[in-house]
Amino acid sequence: MKFLLQLMCLCLADDANSQLICSHQPITVLAGDDVILPCHLEPPISVSDETVEWTRPDLDPKYIHFHQDGRLMFDHQNPSYYLRTRLFMDGLMTGNVSMKIFKVKVSDTGRYQCALPSLQKEASIQLIVAQSDVIGSDKPVTVTVGDNAILPCHLEPPSDMTTQTVEWTCDKTIVHVYRNRKDYLDLQDENFRVRSGEASLTSLLSQRRAGTKEVRLMISADVMGHLRGKGWLERGGLVL
Repeated sequence: MKFLLQLMCLCLADDANSQLICSHQPITVLAGDDVILPCHLEPPISVSDETVEWTRPDLDPKYIHFHQDGRLMFDHQNPSYYLRTRLFMDGLMTGNVSMKIFKVKVSDTGRYQCALPSLQKEASIQLIVAQSDVIGSDKPVTVTVGDNAILPCHLEPPSDMTTQTVEWTCDKTIVHVYRNRKDYLDLQDENFRVRSGEASLTSLLSQRRAGTKEVRLMISADVMGHLRGKGWLERGGLVL
């Protein structure tokens, strides 16, 4: 009995001495990427049987991830984070209560608070979600009628668009659509079929498309909203 009491006192002392530590520096990530908000107990103790709460006080409901009885309690979770968060279950044994957020959105920017209610521990961390800009060429791109042309365009800072949607349009005419690893050629205007490809539009010019036209690049995704790059199609050549 005396041994058990000593063991219990030791455990309580460990709980009292441990501090919940999150990063003091803001975590910056690009929209669409995954991110880990690091948080742990130091010195480490097991919190496998504890309730872990990740919240954003500026939201209603405020719960981002509510871990209780060994699982996520969906009833408490803010709907905008549904199926987008997780804890590292193996890490709970060593006091790692870091939370991973999948496919972050610009709206995920904010201050997150991690709490262990039964241990009366809490800490906070700032997340900043940046959005890439669409960058086209600063100089005109000129090409002779009948030749191939590339309208260069990229995201800065770089971001993986493999599973996103990229649309090139001219006025309201659909020039090229790429969505989730696939080109959707059936959506193209017939004047551009079998004549465009890649994120930077490749177009075979024809007299029919000559004249001043606006060329727009629209990148749309749940995490990025709508971004546009503009250029012009001039007689005798392409200008972006």
